[in-house]
Amino acid sequence: MMLTRMIRALRARDDERGVALAAVIGIGAVLLVVLSLVVATATSGAAKATNDTNYTKAIAAAYAGLSEYQGRLAADNAYVKYGVRTAFSATSTYTADPTNKAFGVAKDGSWASVVGSSDQFYRYEVDNSAYATTGKVRLRVTGKAGSTTRTIVVDLRGDGFVNYLYFTNYESQDPSLTGTGCTSKHRNEADWTTSSCEPVVFASGDTLDGPVRTNDVITACGAWFKSTVQDTGAAGFFYTSKSTQIDSTCKSATTFDGGDIKTVGTLPMPSTNANMKQEARTDVPDKVAKPGCLYTGPTSITFLSGGKMRVVSPWTKATQVQGDAGGNAIAAGPGNDALCGSTAALGGSGATIPVLPANLVYVQSVPSTATDPNYWGPSATPTGTVNGTVAAGSRVFCQQNVKSGSTVSSDYGNGLGYPLSGEFTGTRGDAGFYGCRNGDAFVSGSFGGQMTVAAENFLYVTGSIVYQNGRNSDDMLGLVGQKAVSIYNPVSCESYANLQRTACNTGRTSYSTNLAATSNIEVDAAIASNLGTFNVQNYQYGAGLGKLTIYGSIAQQFRGAVRSQYSTGLLTAYAKAYGYDARLRTSAPPKFLQPVSTTYGVTTETESATAFRSDGTPTGK
Repeated sequence: MMLTRMIRALRARDDERGVALAAVIGIGAVLLVVLSLVVATATSGAAKATNDTNYTKAIAAAYAGLSEYQGRLAADNAYVKYGVRTAFSATSTYTADPTNKAFGVAKDGSWASVVGSSDQFYRYEVDNSAYATTGKVRLRVTGKAGSTTRTIVVDLRGDGFVNYLYFTNYESQDPSLTGTGCTSKHRNEADWTTSSCEPVVFASGDTLDGPVRTNDVITACGAWFKSTVQDTGAAGFFYTSKSTQIDSTCKSATTFDGGDIKTVGTLPMPSTNANMKQEARTDVPDKVAKPGCLYTGPTSITFLSGGKMRVVSPWTKATQVQGDAGGNAIAAGPGNDALCGSTAALGGSGATIPVLPANLVYVQSVPSTATDPNYWGPSATPTGTVNGTVAAGSRVFCQQNVKSGSTVSSDYGNGLGYPLSGEFTGTRGDAGFYGCRNGDAFVSGSFGGQMTVAAENFLYVTGSIVYQNGRNSDDMLGLVGQKAVSIYNPVSCESYANLQRTACNTGRTSYSTNLAATSNIEVDAAIASNLGTFNVQNYQYGAGLGKLTIYGSIAQQFRGAVRSQYSTGLLTAYAKAYGYDARLRTSAPPKFLQPVSTTYGVTTETESATAFRSDGTPTGK
């Protein structure tokens, strides 16, 4: 309209027609420029809006990929072994999964679609190189929307046993150790009765400075919980005794600094730790990149200064093995005396070797299969035969005759000096505590390095184990005893409770004597017993021994007792002083015991340079 009016005005002046035409053309050109600028601005704004949307959608797609991978791990912990090789994951070991489109790595390669979206996609790369040693998986996820890609890098770690200072499946003791004949039940199970196994009470003087969790229900009276407590009972509820009635005095005397007890699901214990033994195989490099050491029969491990250890293991013939498809050892490995010690030294005064770097030691029972490279015949021992004769001062293996001059006596031993002379072994007997062919580990000393010691049977802590470079160093130890991790506390019995001499009287120090106890013992380690318990051997006998300091974590199938209190005023064994090693929130001892199933949470997260372009081409970053 404005242009029309201008033309009419110019036409009214016939004498300026030439000027009018030129003006009209000029003004029209200006208006066309203005119009094109308006259109360009509108188009640019629309493109920017689209780019902004894609930018947001791309990062959302990356997080969707992270969530999908976490779901895969939760459904199958072993999925950590699947992936494809890229520069990001060059040091990892993989099994291919061609069905997973998120493992695309090339131009025009596959992308997985975000569920519920037609224009968002993702792909991821898995770095599992540290999983065996720390339980950590690093994941790089690239999300795509339109021509925009964005990448995040996260560290994932399962909700494992080391996330808790104190974890149990049952809050009662192991009936196979107590001999009570009771039935193990969770307190919140419908068929729990007062005849079920007795719960162990967190009592006055017990201080737990770290997160606590149980698949059962907490029983406490006077304890101090300085961090969070989780169980499977009603929120905020706990028992104060075996009775279902709550003792108000106990309740008011029990402190929960971390707030009310939180209700959670179960974290299942594995039924065996035999998979840890596979870490000494040399014939499966795709699964065991760095084989550890395998020792056979009762084995003593003493940690020494300078990050070394002395290992005595008389029954050991092969420290690394090869196996069949079922995981059974069928041949000796090539051997690695520098790593594990020579069999000659192991069978003698001991092999002094460096602590295994970021690796695992496994102590197995003497195999009964003749094709196993560590097999011994039924009557054979490292010093002769069962019921054979050895000279006084020699090692005694199983039941043997000991000859001193013209005197011959029968004795039982595990080849490492256990049991002690005059030691009371109760209903379990010498072979029950110290089976001469059992996969028992006897561990003590000042530890420096990163290593896990696992035993097929019992693991005895025979003296304090402390980090020689301090609690803030890189030192990290794991201790796993399938049937128990026990603080060594041998006793003699001076007053028996029955004619069969299977139990000592209790309540007075004169009834039993500690033979080799460590007062105020400290253990710096992550501790686990998947079938048994963490306890103090003979906790109900002898005298009070001060404090048991744990710096690390404890996970066990059953609660273990560490002291008894009697009406006479006697307090035996140790008071608890348990503190959580906060480093375990983000790391773990090498190849440590893992739950059967778990969820994986993010420990660190960052957005990184984009790993792939929208056509799938790697950026090389």
